Amino acid sequence: MLIQSTLCLAAQEIASIQTHYAKKGLTLSEVALCGSREFVEWQHYPNNDLVDVDSGYEFYYHSHSVDEMPEGEHGHFHLFKRTGTEFHHLIGIALNQTGLPVRLFTTNQWVTGETLVKAETVLVELQAFDMAIKGRMSPMARWISALTKLFYIDMEALVLQRDHMIHHLESDLGSLELALNQRSHHVLTEGRIDLMEHLSQHLLLVN
Repeated sequence: MLIQSTLCLAAQEIASIQTHYAKKGLTLSEVALCGSREFVEWQHYPNNDLVDVDSGYEFYYHSHSVDEMPEGEHGHFHLFKRTGTEFHHLIGIALNQTGLPVRLFTTNQWVTGETLVKAETVLVELQAFDMAIKGRMSPMARWISALTKLFYIDMEALVLQRDHMIHHLESDLGSLELALNQRSHHVLTEGRIDLMEHLSQHLLLVN
């Protein structure tokens, strides 16, 4: 369990970074495009993903076709942990049209081509998620790192539910392989989040 001081520091970091971008007239969804003037469906931003080679953490931002995107959402981040040539998905973070995070979700194995690992491993890595990179996307990496702290409890619940969902699919289909490649099951678990409520709660504690 993350201690209260960690949550307060995460809230401060998020608020500081969002204020930094707002002063430049930028939303987080605009920053996520890494300087691109055009947002192309399915394309990764940045093109080769943003990777912290020391920690093995990485993420990218993208969107699906309009008919597949939830109403009001602009796109979403996929967070990963990479070890050698293998990688696994940790969590998805969706942004609305104004650039605020509004939904967390987990995906089935076929969606990202990951090597699926148990929830226990994912949760250890989510709790330790921290990307130290240089360049224009450094604040965004810090923002995502802080968000995994602020919403860890929500993420934990979704990841644990993901494994339960996979277990039920395996029982219904008679095979884990069939379950992990079931095209009718894209998002396995999801939940709405309210960033401004969390920020006001934890920043109030600081003051």
